[in-house]
Order: sequence, then C-alpha cells, then structure tokens
Amino acid sequence: MWGLMITSYIGILVTFILLLLTGLQGYFHFQVMNASHAQFALITAIIYMFTQTLIMFYFIGSGTAIKKSIQISGRGIESYEKVKKGKMLLFPHLTLNMVLVGTVFILGGAVQTGSVSGWIHGSLFILSFIHFLYTTLLEHRGFRDNIDILVELAEEDQPATLESA
Repeated sequence: MWGLMITSYIGILVTFILLLLTGLQGYFHFQVMNASHAQFALITAIIYMFTQTLIMFYFIGSGTAIKKSIQISGRGIESYEKVKKGKMLLFPHLTLNMVLVGTVFILGGAVQTGSVSGWIHGSLFILSFIHFLYTTLLEHRGFRDNIDILVELAEEDQPATLESA
C-alpha cells in the first residue's frame, strides 16, 4: 500500500511538470526533447491518465481492505463511513478532471485542423490545470485521511498493554 501511495505522489509530481511544460509549449511554441506540442501533449495525456487511474484504484482497493478489516473485527463501522465520504468527495473531481484533460487533448487536434479556435483550447487548458491542482489537493487529503483511518483501525486491534491495564 505504501509503495502504491508513493508511486502515486511521484506520478502526480511528474504529471504536474508535464502538464506545465505542455501548457507553456502551447503558448510559447518551443520543443521539448525534440517533440512538437502535439507529440508532447500525447505523452503527457498518457502519463496523466495512468496516474489518475492508479490513484482511483488505490482508493478503491484501500476502501475494500478497510471494509474487510471492519467486517472481520466488527468494530470501527464509522471508519468506513469516513472512507465512503472521502471517495464521494474525491471521485467526482477526479473523473471530471480526467474528462477535462482528455477534452483539452482532443481539442488540440481540432485546433491543428482549424476546426476549433486556439483560444478555446487554451482557455480550457487553464481551467483544467487549475482544476488539476484542486484535485491534487483533494487526493492528498484523501491519502492522509486513509492513513489516519488505517492507523485508527490498527490501534483498535492492538492488544492491551500492561500500562493501560
């Protein structure tokens, strides 16, 4: 679990850098690693989608593990309610941001063919990037809350020590 969470944070950082570079590349028309804006945007979109999907599956998997732990122990029912509440807050934003970034990528092709004005693509990119930053904050809070719940459940499972007896 820790490895997956650390991998997710690394993916978020890499995605942030790639989205920032892609946006700057679109506005200032320079190449990154000999890749045009469209080529670099494709790489960015793939890594972004992979990272966000990984994060989504982390929360699905950890929620399932917490639910099973609660069912086995018969305690901490309120902990699972916290997990559900966290997912209900995070998943709509996570999904919306994936749709926004995917739409920006697709509109990039429409701009190349002249079907859509560049300012629409650029404006949607800025909106998507700002929403990405907000979603990243929600993801961080979700990771933190998940860890708090897991620690809480682990403390409930600890046998009483001599000091507390």
